[in-house]
Amino acid sequence: MADYALFGLKILLIFFVMYSLIKFYVFFFIKYERRRKLLDSSYNGKTSATQVQDIFLLVMALILLGLLFVSGGMQYISFTTGLFVGMLLIQLYFHSFSKPLKTEESPEPPISPIKMMSYAIEASPGRAWKELVILTVILVWALYMLLTVGFGL
Repeated sequence: MADYALFGLKILLIFFVMYSLIKFYVFFFIKYERRRKLLDSSYNGKTSATQVQDIFLLVMALILLGLLFVSGGMQYISFTTGLFVGMLLIQLYFHSFSKPLKTEESPEPPISPIKMMSYAIEASPGRAWKELVILTVILVWALYMLLTVGFGL
């Protein structure tokens, strides 16, 4: 059972690492005007655009934790360190977007804190360049380790 859990965990982690790397850098390959139209259509008069996705990701987080626990691969020091590094990087990422938006960059009402943050990120994604570089290095290393050590490629 532990071997199957570890195999499933590795596959899911490769998927999420690839997804994260693509998601972080879509800002730099798609022009602001296109990203803004996509964001406007996602919110479409609502205060949240990710309610279904958030439920899915929460379930996935629980599945990843369960697989890690069942596989016997959880080492408390590594896990706790990674947890805190991730939490700190996300906090610093959000803090990079404290500058007020220009009128033309602001979302249409109704406005929620997360909606305002989404529009701030879309308007100036490069503000969080330091956090994105660190996250990229960690994710590329993780992908390398998953492929070489995890699958022997």
